[in-house]
Amino acid sequence: MSKRVFFLSPIFVLILAFNQAVQGQIANLYPHDIGIENDSNVLFVEKFDDGLPAILSRYDDKRNAAGMSIDADVPPGSLDPNSINMTSTQGGISGGHLFKRFAPGFDSVVYLRYYVKYPLISQTYFHHESVWFGGYNPSTAWPNPQAGTCGLSDSRLSIAYEPVHQGMNPPGYDSYLYWGDMQSWNGGGSCYGNDMVNGSPTEQYVAFDQWTCVEVMIKLNNPVTAYNGELRIWQDGVEVGYWGQGFPNGHWNVDSWINNPNDPPFPGFRWRTNDSLNINWIWIEFYHDDPNAPSSYIKFDHLVMAKEYIGPISVGTGLGDNVNDSDNDSDNVAVFPVPSTGVFNFERCLSQIESISVYTMTGHFILSTNERKVDLSLFPNGIYEYRIQCMGGKLLHGLISKTGL
Repeated sequence: MSKRVFFLSPIFVLILAFNQAVQGQIANLYPHDIGIENDSNVLFVEKFDDGLPAILSRYDDKRNAAGMSIDADVPPGSLDPNSINMTSTQGGISGGHLFKRFAPGFDSVVYLRYYVKYPLISQTYFHHESVWFGGYNPSTAWPNPQAGTCGLSDSRLSIAYEPVHQGMNPPGYDSYLYWGDMQSWNGGGSCYGNDMVNGSPTEQYVAFDQWTCVEVMIKLNNPVTAYNGELRIWQDGVEVGYWGQGFPNGHWNVDSWINNPNDPPFPGFRWRTNDSLNINWIWIEFYHDDPNAPSSYIKFDHLVMAKEYIGPISVGTGLGDNVNDSDNDSDNVAVFPVPSTGVFNFERCLSQIESISVYTMTGHFILSTNERKVDLSLFPNGIYEYRIQCMGGKLLHGLISKTGL
């Protein structure tokens, strides 16, 4: 049986207590998202790790597949090898997409979590670049956005969270919503995506060239005559906004909801008036259509749809954990001294260590070495994650504690 040694420093005890206090977060049960696809509350997972042909085969409609590739750049906390990279060309191809239909679709509550990386080169040229999800009635195997259309009734519902406020520096994120009761910007002549954040204290902004975790929840109204539908958004695990029947207070300014505690409460969402409309598609979209825009790209990874809150990728809480458990003791890693004031030595890998990388508990990269020791003397005390890449492809990970003792 594998042997593990745990050192419970005061810092680790605090981290453990915090994680135990977090309830209903699926990612906490699956460190690094390993095995998350097997959770009974998970509806769909896309990690982009089995090669482009296999990835494309899972989607009903593909645009500019020739401009897509798998990429070794992955979000913090991921142990999987790849993300997907979609590209655009100046004066030519405006991007690409992957569209997937679900039959018969999902009712009630659906959460969508994904990671996205926007390059700085896109700063002033955003159009629609995110993962949309929603429903068509009847369902279709291709996207049909009907931009500008009012009076959608029960034909269409779409939810997105993306860089909407492009005049800001950096651009601000907001919702982009289409549904039967949506508001018009010009008195009913045309309707474009409604936004809900609009200067709220929790408004978030694009962090270029960094991975961002987005999660959006929709609760469909039930019964279909009610206004008890909800929308909730998180960015990097921090709640951006939550709208439902009776909260928050605010008012509509044409097609933008303005959150204001001195106004009446939000009436709620009547997303549909026919229960044939449900959540039956996702659309991984890169639409970068300005002909003056430079050639650019976008990256997506770790997409999960579920019936409960997912949360950002977890790095786990167990000191000494490794991905490849085995009954052979040589599969484990011995780290000493534990704890340490700075230098940690690593021994007992099944094959030669190729590299050791160290990350903070929030997944930010610290250092990498091909030696059997790491020196954290110049870094703050705390818990760090190590990831060991061994010759032959074996990957191990665990936690180490740096103290001032």
